Amino acid sequence: MPGYEVKFTGPLDKAFECPICLIALRDPVQITPCGHRMCNTCLKPILRNKRPRCPLDNLNFDPSKVFPDNGCHRQILNLQVLCSNTEKGCEWSGPLSEIERHQDVCSYAEVSCPKRCGVSLERRRVSEHSSHECINRLTPCAHCGNQVVFNLMSLHLQTCSSFPVSCPANCGATNLTKEKLVVHMNNECLLIEVPCKFVEAGCKFKAERYKMKEHLSSNMESHLSALSDLVNAQKKQLDIQRERTQLQKEHIQLQKETMLLQKQEIIDARGRTANGEFIWRIPDFNRKLMDAKSGRAPEPMISEPFYTHPHGYKMCAGLWLNGVGTGRGRYISVGLQVQVGEYDSILKWPIHPRYTFTLLDQRDDSKEKRDITAHFEPQCISRPRADRQLGKGARRFVLQDDICAINYCKHDTIFLKFNVILKQPPSGFFRP
Repeated sequence: MPGYEVKFTGPLDKAFECPICLIALRDPVQITPCGHRMCNTCLKPILRNKRPRCPLDNLNFDPSKVFPDNGCHRQILNLQVLCSNTEKGCEWSGPLSEIERHQDVCSYAEVSCPKRCGVSLERRRVSEHSSHECINRLTPCAHCGNQVVFNLMSLHLQTCSSFPVSCPANCGATNLTKEKLVVHMNNECLLIEVPCKFVEAGCKFKAERYKMKEHLSSNMESHLSALSDLVNAQKKQLDIQRERTQLQKEHIQLQKETMLLQKQEIIDARGRTANGEFIWRIPDFNRKLMDAKSGRAPEPMISEPFYTHPHGYKMCAGLWLNGVGTGRGRYISVGLQVQVGEYDSILKWPIHPRYTFTLLDQRDDSKEKRDITAHFEPQCISRPRADRQLGKGARRFVLQDDICAINYCKHDTIFLKFNVILKQPPSGFFRP
């Protein structure tokens, strides 16, 4: 950048003038040995020559012996200057070092409109321009009161909900807002063509609203007849729909019964191939445990039935997630119950079973599995009746905290295995 192009309060001393750009030195450097000064920027083209020469005395000089003249630089910055906007009326004067700071606040300096309308003006006029002249200023809409950019006002008025309009049917209604116009045309305007109120009953008459009263009065009988026919037709449709709904309900009920029958057939098939072992899968375990603790779910949970052997004793498992008796609140209790079965009349009674309850470990490595097992041997169980079926089991089978471990409760599911072994009755139990 060449020297300072400013207005000094007095004549510039030739010692502070650059011999190349002929204005006040900026960042002055001194050439050795001649001692001449020039702007650092003005000297750079000369230094690109292989044998640089001083522009004043044409003598060669060593580029390595050119140095900044800081003393001269300080003197120049202390020279008094006038604002570049003096002719516009600015009365500021001060040291050259302050000129740029003054230009940033000078009231007479030319700036661009802060609202980006493209106008350049003196800084002192910005406020007035932004408030009253700028095309990008905000101004209230005379109809709705919303603030709108002045240059976009005509576009706003095309959609302004409060802009007054007249009825397009020329009925004489004026000063309607767009919202009121819709209501006026739908319900009030006498010149708007509207269909007869009985259009859904088959009347095809259309006319201006003021003619409709006469039409309704003179066609009352035909309208009532058409309305009656419409009601009867709708009633028939409703009856048909009710019949279809009833058929769908019956179909859904039949599907439910079929599914229950299929489920029972599966259970019966298991019974025919039974071996006294049953694995009970219990998903959504943590929610069921919380429901049991809070009393939201009844206990016990009852499994589907299974058999000790083909055509054998019918059993089912019971599970008390919040425990029962001495296990209540801390333990999970399990038990087995002999139920009334299809083959009880040909089986031997009483029986002496041995129950085994197992909480299965779900770890992948079979060598690390640690199943939790409990055994229970009732003294004897008589033939059950429909009104008397007693369960036997382990009240403190496993702690609730232990069963929630990840190796027993995986994917929020646990597995319980039940085994029933029938023992021989004690010696002398059956007498000939």
